[in-house]
Amino acid sequence: MKNRIQNNVTGTLTTVFIYLILFVAQFGLIFYVSTFLNEYYDVARYIFYILDAIVAVQILNDRGNDPTYKMAFLFTIIIFPFFGAILYVLGKRDIIRARFSQLLEKRKEDTQHRFIQDPKILEKMKETDPLSANTARFLWNEEKYPTYHNADMEYFTSGEEYFKALKRELEKAEKFIFMEYFILQQGKMWGEILDILKEKVEQGVEVRILYDGTAMLTKVPLNFPKELEKLGIKTFVFKPIIPVLSLYQNNRDHRKILVIDNRCAFTGGVNIADEYINEKELFGHWKDTGTLTYGCSTRSFTLMFLNMWNVNNKEKEDYEPYLLTKCDGFYEYKEDRFITPFGDDPYGENRVGKEVYNDIVNQGVDYVHIVTPYLIIDEETKGDLIHLAQSGVEVKIITPHIPDKKMVFLVTRSYYKPLLRGGVKIYEYTPGFIHAKSIVSDDKKAVVGTINLDYRSLFLHFECGSYFYDEVLAKEVEADFQDTLSKSHEFTYEMTKEFAYWERALGRLLRVFAPMM
Repeated sequence: MKNRIQNNVTGTLTTVFIYLILFVAQFGLIFYVSTFLNEYYDVARYIFYILDAIVAVQILNDRGNDPTYKMAFLFTIIIFPFFGAILYVLGKRDIIRARFSQLLEKRKEDTQHRFIQDPKILEKMKETDPLSANTARFLWNEEKYPTYHNADMEYFTSGEEYFKALKRELEKAEKFIFMEYFILQQGKMWGEILDILKEKVEQGVEVRILYDGTAMLTKVPLNFPKELEKLGIKTFVFKPIIPVLSLYQNNRDHRKILVIDNRCAFTGGVNIADEYINEKELFGHWKDTGTLTYGCSTRSFTLMFLNMWNVNNKEKEDYEPYLLTKCDGFYEYKEDRFITPFGDDPYGENRVGKEVYNDIVNQGVDYVHIVTPYLIIDEETKGDLIHLAQSGVEVKIITPHIPDKKMVFLVTRSYYKPLLRGGVKIYEYTPGFIHAKSIVSDDKKAVVGTINLDYRSLFLHFECGSYFYDEVLAKEVEADFQDTLSKSHEFTYEMTKEFAYWERALGRLLRVFAPMM
């Protein structure tokens, strides 16, 4: 068994090396051809000028892209004429990506009518807080994500707490288990989960696991899906990496969803790997968060999972057996607790995660507190945060002190100076890396999920989260924020001047290419 695993790991590393060579070769070929033609053929040079101009106009008029994204490609075209234009054309006319988008849209159409919004719940929410009700109406009217009354939920302040509850709920599974994670890596965490899953399969429980295709490069062996299938666990690899230049591969499944019997659902920042429960130390202490919700709201997570699971299936699946909780009536609870689970994808017209985050920021009265591993924001979000701080609202952001990606860390720190100058307060989590993703405001509303405050999460990845209008949960998130704050050190505007010149220069340069990072 040990030798087989070793052989699998060796095969995986060989595949990574081959893919890397093929990617570099494709980039090199395009660059060489463009440079050769531009240097030796005057006609080609003028054709390139015309192509660059046409593509630049197209970029500027493209409704679907953020200004930062446009700037990154325009800058690339200026530095590498024709080469930059070809990269953009390849991305916009990407057959693989377009085909996947069409398939995803079909699956969303299959499930859209199964998302049910009781209008009485929105009216009740409007009476409680009209602005929060506006956010809920946006999620329903634009994206068909309903708001539910939900009296039972748990908030986890660490991966260790999350893992303990996860095992507890898996043990209770009777009908099905759906798992969707960005990272799945063999180790203690996965080993203990797998033991429970095997036991549940033997009891007749249906188990499905969906994980992102990037895991096949370094996290699990290439034959991992086949090994799970032998155990009776249905497995789907989302967008396996293929050695072809395509923006199809840039849009990853960054979601973390675990649904059990349509009875309860987990989400948050925690992946299935040992660093998330501090069983393995990579970048100091790993701080993460998550939520567990019960009842009707689980229906939305179930449908989100099935949409992704069936994206490549030609035949429609009957979803009804998995929607065990009837949510077509009005569920009254003693407390005014509202939850809207939502998903985000890079193919839709709306940047759902960004809109929800910006709503909370713009509706802030007393405070807005944010925890994020990366801080790479567009001008609109930066302006909103500064405007809020200048309006007298307390705006605090916690980022890691020990980074997992040094280049991204340089870009994150490049935003400190303008934000600090604008009155936003920034802290770094001293013990290590903070992977939690949350925003909380005014002891009333919060979002906990998978969405980082960076370009990739807000524009390029598949994400999910829960929007809570719930004083009980919001106060728990805020208490956790204050505890994390006590373990963090504050950055001041003067401290940004102490950054090495090369760090500041490189960070600003990399900001131009942030959408491509």
